[in-house]
Amino acid sequence: MKKIITFTIAVSMFSSLYADDHKKEKREHPNKLMSAKECMETKSGIGWFLDAADSVFDDIKKHGDSKDKSWNDEKWAKAMALSALASNYSTVYDVWCKDMINHRMKMRMHDSHKNHMKEKKKKKD
Repeated sequence: MKKIITFTIAVSMFSSLYADDHKKEKREHPNKLMSAKECMETKSGIGWFLDAADSVFDDIKKHGDSKDKSWNDEKWAKAMALSALASNYSTVYDVWCKDMINHRMKMRMHDSHKNHMKEKKKKKD
């Protein structure tokens, strides 16, 4: 019986040590899904999709009257798909990146103001 109790205590101590192991990892904020680099890639992706959709719309405007209905339908479908992708990427950017970037800008402005006030105080002295 003593062996079983000793074994049980040893297993519970090991499992509690193992459970605390995740605290050693450096974790990002739990609400942060994307890194700053991924946010910038998302922003450039939005620009690419909008540019591609715009070029398709320009192609429709330029050649739409001279082409047949199937060509027009295909181009309109492509333009709408690219526009929808840009819209979806924009939603992701608004939800996961915009607040993070605004917060960083706010912190930079705060630091800049703090540095300005330090310099101003030094000039007074």
